[in-house]
Amino acid sequence: MIVAFFFLISYISIVGAELGTEKGNHLIEGLLAAIPAKKHYTGKMLGICFLIAFQLVLYAVFGLVGFLLLRHSTFVKFLHLNDYLAKIDPQYLWISLILALLSLFLYISLTACLVSLVSRAEDIGQATSGVTSILLIPYFISFLTQSNPNLLVVKILSYLPFMSQDIMPVRMAQGVASYSAGYVAVAISLLSAVLMYLFAQRTYVNNIFTYRSETPLKYLTNKLLRRN
Repeated sequence: MIVAFFFLISYISIVGAELGTEKGNHLIEGLLAAIPAKKHYTGKMLGICFLIAFQLVLYAVFGLVGFLLLRHSTFVKFLHLNDYLAKIDPQYLWISLILALLSLFLYISLTACLVSLVSRAEDIGQATSGVTSILLIPYFISFLTQSNPNLLVVKILSYLPFMSQDIMPVRMAQGVASYSAGYVAVAISLLSAVLMYLFAQRTYVNNIFTYRSETPLKYLTNKLLRRN
C-alpha cells in the first residue's frame, strides 16, 4: 500500500509536467494547429499509460527475478517471505491489483482535469498537490479500517472510486468483505474511470486555450461559490 502510494504521487507529477508545461509555456497553440485537442489529449494519456505499464512490467520482472535468485538465501528465510507469499490468495492479489490500476487511472485523469485549468507553469505544483491531498484521504482511512472494518462509513467508502483501492483490500484481508464485494468495487471503479476520462477530456478541450489570472483551485472554489 505504501509502495502504491508513492507510485501514484510520481505518476501524478508526470501527468502534471506533461500536460501543464505545454499550456503554461504557451507551446500548445503550435501543437494544436496540426492536431485536434481531443486527439492530442488522447495521445498524451495513451503515452502516459504506456509509460506506466512499461515501468510496472519492469518492476514486476526485476522483483520476480530477484525473488527467484534470493529465495533460498538466509535473508529471505529470515523474513519468512516464502511462507508469507504462500498464504496470499491469488484472487485477493488480482482484485487488489485491478483496484490499484483503476485508481491510478482515476487519479491521473483527475490530475489532467485540474492541470488543464493551469494558465502558468508555476501553478502546476498547486494543481498536482491538490490531487495528492485527495490521495492521502483513503490512505489514512485504511489505518482506521484495520481496527474498525465494519464501520458503516468504512463499508460505504470501500466501494467508492478514489477510495476503494486502499480500503477494500484491507476489509478483504480481514475477512469482513467477500471477493464478490471486491468485484463490485472493481466494477464501480471501472465505470468511474471511463466517466472520469471523458470528463477530463472534455475539460481539457474546453480550457486548453483559456488563460486565467486565478490558480486552478481558486477558480474551482469561486465557481462553486457562484453556483451556490
